[in-house]
Amino acid sequence: MTEKRIAIIADWLTNRGGAEHVIEALAESFPEAVLFTSVYNPEEFPKLKTREVRTSFLQKLPQFLRKKHQFLLPWLAKAFEKLDLSEFDLIISSSSAFAKCISKTRSDQVHVCYCHTPTRYLYHAREEYLQDYSLPWWAKPGKFLLPGILDRLTKVDRVAAQKVDYFISNSDYIGKRIEKYYGRPSQTIYPGIDTSVFRGPPSGRDNNQYFLAVGRFIPYKKMELLVETFKDNKLPLKLVGIGPELERCKKLAAGANNIEFLGFVDNQDLPVLYAGARAFLFPSEEDFGLTPIEAMASGCPVIYYAQGGACESVGEYGFGFENQTQGALQIMINKFLEEESQIDRIALFTHAENFDTRVFQKNIKEFLVSLP
Repeated sequence: MTEKRIAIIADWLTNRGGAEHVIEALAESFPEAVLFTSVYNPEEFPKLKTREVRTSFLQKLPQFLRKKHQFLLPWLAKAFEKLDLSEFDLIISSSSAFAKCISKTRSDQVHVCYCHTPTRYLYHAREEYLQDYSLPWWAKPGKFLLPGILDRLTKVDRVAAQKVDYFISNSDYIGKRIEKYYGRPSQTIYPGIDTSVFRGPPSGRDNNQYFLAVGRFIPYKKMELLVETFKDNKLPLKLVGIGPELERCKKLAAGANNIEFLGFVDNQDLPVLYAGARAFLFPSEEDFGLTPIEAMASGCPVIYYAQGGACESVGEYGFGFENQTQGALQIMINKFLEEESQIDRIALFTHAENFDTRVFQKNIKEFLVSLP
């Protein structure tokens, strides 16, 4: 591997999330690699400040457009197709969108795609996005164009998927989705977190009163389900995150003094919130989901929707509810309250260690070395 020229490709580097954490872990694993992306906001990624990051032609757009990669949708695939990767032997794309659309220029180049999911708004959640995704007022007149744009991008994405040499899925759940939509096999390698950041003594929790959720306020994250449930049950709830659904959720919570919206919270401040929480709530169907692992690494129990990647990351170590309804969620909250005193928080620590960044980096390197 030390003799190969490596390129690491990210969909975008404008704000931090699970996919961006994977990019940072890959960059750390391969310190000589060159990073590529469509648009880049260096201020958001201090860990990459010494790294070479090359961008697409979209970086020339005004910053207010670059900050919202959703508005760049019609041009993202083309932006990656035009990247010059001719000097690289190994190309690692980390993608839930169009980073996989890169073009190889040499027959001996190898392209490995770490796939977070086949593009959500092109496949399994397309109708949900078309119906529910909030657009700013000035973009709404053009919404009728979206189905045609998505049809074109779906064709482009499927062609690109056939040109990938090897797929890595971030969960078995996503591996099945890759097989369904792309007809390709994949190897599962779970992403990870730095568990040491969240580690703390599993004691002193008798006074913990609030429930916690961390995530973007977008439709599939189901933050409104939490608001509606806790507005009725009156239990203290803290919600961390921003997004287009935030204002709507605040309106839903009107009059509920037990619900607190914390907005954006720096990563360095999250461990304290996790450590002080009675339980962590994860109501969405996720490809994998790193926040439940952060919670468990803090000794915080997880109440989660029992579909998707959380079944693999949390599983029997948490409290899974079967339907995204108030009734199903409340039943599981009640079960948690009944069993709260019996929870083995040290076991949560131990389980979270299986998803440490070092484990991810080790498994990625072993996979790449094993390639013919």
